[in-house]
Amino acid sequence: MRWLFIALFTTAVAVAAGQNASLPDGDGKAIVTGSCAGCHGLDLITAKQASKEDWAGVVDRMKTYGATLSAAQTTTVVDYLAKSFPPKGAAPAAAAAGQAGASDTEAKALVSGACSSCHGADLITSKKADKSEWTGIVDRMKTYGATLTGAQTTLLVDYLARTYGTGAAPATASKDDPGKATLENFCGSCHDLDLVSGRKGTKAEWQDIVDRMNARGAGVPDKDVAPLVEYLFKTYGTK
Repeated sequence: MRWLFIALFTTAVAVAAGQNASLPDGDGKAIVTGSCAGCHGLDLITAKQASKEDWAGVVDRMKTYGATLSAAQTTTVVDYLAKSFPPKGAAPAAAAAGQAGASDTEAKALVSGACSSCHGADLITSKKADKSEWTGIVDRMKTYGATLTGAQTTLLVDYLARTYGTGAAPATASKDDPGKATLENFCGSCHDLDLVSGRKGTKAEWQDIVDRMNARGAGVPDKDVAPLVEYLFKTYGTK
């Protein structure tokens, strides 16, 4: 019995040590502590050093084991882990730039494949959003059928936020007509724009359609309704 008690005590101490492993502060720490520590000690995390892509793969695998994380939480956790536990030895600046270029190439391929298979790329290039907004958009597109792994989601969101973030200059396509920009940003997020381009209507009819779509949750701001209706009537009005 004594050996059994010693074994159990030793195991308990080891488990406690793992659970009490120290995580650095940062956005994502609370999620890691809550979602990861419920299944294993945090020492499994603190002892690991990996690239962002590797961490994304680890998080993706943990989700298949039952970890419940939204797309936004997944991005936050992967960013936190990659920043807190990077690979041993920092890569030279030139190498890091090369890796960023490779990541951009892969992200562009995802945009062309996973995104453009359902709608035009102009719905992306004409939009400006911060990282959390792009995360929500990608998460919503996945509910519509876009097939992306956790690693691909992280890669794509990072690319979109970096390339089409709120700090960048407005896209030329959006400058053409304020109504066109509103159409692409608010209407194209729920359905293909061929539902619009294949229709003709009077100004009153287009106004009724916009009002009806807003009632269903389109969320077009009041100040943008009139330019949108004007653009729709001018572009797709009755002859």
